[in-house]
Amino acid sequence: MAGIEEVVVTAQKRQSSVQDAPMSISAIGGEDMAFRAVNNVTDLQSQIPGLNVSESGGASLISIRGVGTNVDTGATEPGVAVHIDGVYQPRPTTGPLGLSDLDRVEVLRGPQGTLYGRNSTGGVINFLLKRPTDTYESTLKLSVGSFEQRGAVGIVSGPLIQGTLDGRLVGEWDADGGFVKDETSGKESNGHHGYGGRAALAWMPAEDLTVDLSVLYRYDDGGGVTPRDVIRVPPQPNQELLGYFIPPGFTTRPDQSITGSTTKRKLNFLPYGERETTNGALTATWNLDALSLKSITGVQDHHFENVYDADFTSDDLTNFYGYRNRSKSFSEELTASGSSDSLQWLVGAFYFHEKFSPFLPVTIPKAVAGGLVPGSAGLMLELGSDETTRSVAAFTDLTYSLSESFRLIGGARILRDEKTADTTNQYFTSVAGIPIQLPNVPGVLTSCDDLHTSLTGKKFTPKLGAQYDITSSMMTYAQYTLGFKSGGSNFSSCGNTYEPEEVKSVEVGLKSRWFNRRLIANVSVFDSRYTNFQTLKINNLSASIVNAPKARVRGGDLELTALVAEPVLLTAAVSVLDAYYQKFCDTDSSKPAAQRVNDCPYEGGTGQDLKGVELSRAPDYTVNLGAEYSFETPADWVNRWRLRGEWFKSAPVVFRPFGGPEDGQKSYSLVNAYLSTNDVSGNLGLRLFVKNIMNTEYYLYSAADAAGRVYGPGGEPRRFGLEMTYHWF
Repeated sequence: MAGIEEVVVTAQKRQSSVQDAPMSISAIGGEDMAFRAVNNVTDLQSQIPGLNVSESGGASLISIRGVGTNVDTGATEPGVAVHIDGVYQPRPTTGPLGLSDLDRVEVLRGPQGTLYGRNSTGGVINFLLKRPTDTYESTLKLSVGSFEQRGAVGIVSGPLIQGTLDGRLVGEWDADGGFVKDETSGKESNGHHGYGGRAALAWMPAEDLTVDLSVLYRYDDGGGVTPRDVIRVPPQPNQELLGYFIPPGFTTRPDQSITGSTTKRKLNFLPYGERETTNGALTATWNLDALSLKSITGVQDHHFENVYDADFTSDDLTNFYGYRNRSKSFSEELTASGSSDSLQWLVGAFYFHEKFSPFLPVTIPKAVAGGLVPGSAGLMLELGSDETTRSVAAFTDLTYSLSESFRLIGGARILRDEKTADTTNQYFTSVAGIPIQLPNVPGVLTSCDDLHTSLTGKKFTPKLGAQYDITSSMMTYAQYTLGFKSGGSNFSSCGNTYEPEEVKSVEVGLKSRWFNRRLIANVSVFDSRYTNFQTLKINNLSASIVNAPKARVRGGDLELTALVAEPVLLTAAVSVLDAYYQKFCDTDSSKPAAQRVNDCPYEGGTGQDLKGVELSRAPDYTVNLGAEYSFETPADWVNRWRLRGEWFKSAPVVFRPFGGPEDGQKSYSLVNAYLSTNDVSGNLGLRLFVKNIMNTEYYLYSAADAAGRVYGPGGEPRRFGLEMTYHWF
């Protein structure tokens, strides 16, 4: 009986088997992704141990081992670095780029500061797209599903000049009616419509030289590109007076909001958003006798805009009329690699440049200006910034064999970040319909005009380790590494900056194959200590990133794959975490009376001491179990079948560190099922899936503000779908 197929990855910027890579890594092929209906990054959460993904406001909030970002506007850089074909994606709002033409996804857990550099203190996700083929083929996919889901994907690939130039063309369209109902209008409020495509060329001008060009485009619009948040705790009248200058007679009535439902809310208008992204990658690889040279050039133009009812009630409290951001980036990575009898080596250089322009207009119609302007009504905020980031780095990665079974691992990266920002924040009220600019009120309304800030960060991030082959089918490794995440400027305030996040991490792992590759078992344990850990803080009218002085994440991951018999495949993945603040003081703007409870002895009693409190989106454990059964029938038409069932369970999840029941999600489980079948020729295929079979209600995220309101998006309810695929060869 054949064993489990080896998976080849490029996580070390050169090809190797997952089982030979001295790191904690999971990989899923594109066909498996399609079979399991992984249509977005959120779907990966039930497939990869240690991965937690939330969606809010059109952004994917990704955490690995409890480290990521909680900012849903896309206005900060993530702590898990996402790449598409080796090109770094600077913003979490770029959407489902390239997932309809995916070759595989690689998820690297833990800091990756040496090979991947800045903003990878939690880990890295690599999406690798399919290359053009040297034979003609075409594919048509049509899909339908619950919540009025429908879609189509067309793919054509093959040689343009035989043996020299291959091409690939992909077009996609999809739409969804949404599942979060606005009870005010009686309509679903988070539907979306999207289309896009990809054009790729593979040029082979010489036997040892290849040049790959890939251009991706994606456009989405509708309420699904805005927050689908629902109310968990409604606004508190007394706190509305405190936080928003709203007179008691104007406060929200109980019948103007819905609580306790992940799929229902009341709004005073339906949201709408647009997202457009163009992504280009040019990769040239030159393989010489003893040397391989590689260049990856990336460009991206990303625009994101939405309009939504930001209080998530039918009262007219807070509205975001036209939040938008624009990101234009360029990156270049050059590497040279080679090997001798005892040494594998790689050296490289990296350059990144981004121009980022966020702008947030907020209206609070019922507010008065707190006595600052007699007879005034309403409060308008215009918060914006023009930011520029430049990053340069040089790095190396080395593996030296002391013997046939024992290797030393080393590496280092030297990087320099420069960030500048010009911030303009202004506040207005209205008197007799005439806008009046308000004066600066420190701590409440902090205004500025073209305020310039500049930050420079430098860091040396080494890696040291060892790898030992216990047998030909069992390997162990240990490594020590440093990671670095850039600091920055909070555009919703004036001159408020936060420090870079740094991490020191130790990891030990064991990878093994058993019974002629019929069982693969991989385990890793780790201990990561963070300095200036970046986390979200909401204070009065603004949200900002602040630094927790110290945090610690330790735990372990276990992955098992077993081919019990030729048609039966079992998979299991377990992640265990102990992630907590070691030193942090913070205030909860949604509960002002609790701000001075258990004062911080090391920060002058300015808030709650959160020492020992669990980090956000870092559950104590997650479990992923799956079982597949493949078989053939003697039918003349449909004869190949594949069945899979999955069970995912998460321990309670903390979203905010203040301990209220609305600040997290209780332990929950999800059950998914998949079925695929093909005809005898292999041309026609059908796929059927059902996700969240038990229709479990759960939350993905929570935030709170000075009105006492707590809100956040719910997970998808039960969803089913059918896809038909036809291949021409």
